Amino acid sequence: MQIDAPIGKWIAKLYKHHDQFVDKLLEPLSINHSEGNMLIYLYKDGDGISQKTLQENLGVDKATVSRSVNSLIQKGYIRKESSPEDGRVNLIYLTKKAKEFEKKIKDIYQKWFDIFLKEISEKDTKIVLNTLKKMYEMVQGTVD
Repeated sequence: MQIDAPIGKWIAKLYKHHDQFVDKLLEPLSINHSEGNMLIYLYKDGDGISQKTLQENLGVDKATVSRSVNSLIQKGYIRKESSPEDGRVNLIYLTKKAKEFEKKIKDIYQKWFDIFLKEISEKDTKIVLNTLKKMYEMVQGTVD
C-alpha cells in the first residue's frame, strides 16, 4: 500500500487539535490538556502511583510530569507523598477537589471522542484505536 502523506502528519494534526479542543474546555478549571491527561489517568487506575509510573504510562518525559505534578499540586488537584517503602519515591494522590471535578473533566474528554462517534461506528472506532496501539507497540524501541 502506498501512502500519500506521512502517517505522522495525520496523527500530529489530530493530537494538536485534541490539545486545543481540550484546553479550551478545561480553561474554566484553570488546567491545561497536559494536566487534564494526568488527571484522566489518575481517575482511571492510578491514584497513589509513583511519578515514574505516571511518566511511563503517559509516555512523556520526566520534566513534563514534574511540571504537571507541581502545577496540579499548586492548584489543589493532587497531593504528593513520599512512599513508606522508599522515601525517594513520590506517590501521587487525587485531592477532594480533583474528585469533585472528575465527572466534568471526564465529560470534556468524552466530548472529543464523541466527535468521531457521530460519523464512525463504535466498532470501527475500536478497530482504529486498537490498530494505533498495535502500531505504537510495533515501533517502540526502534528509535534510541
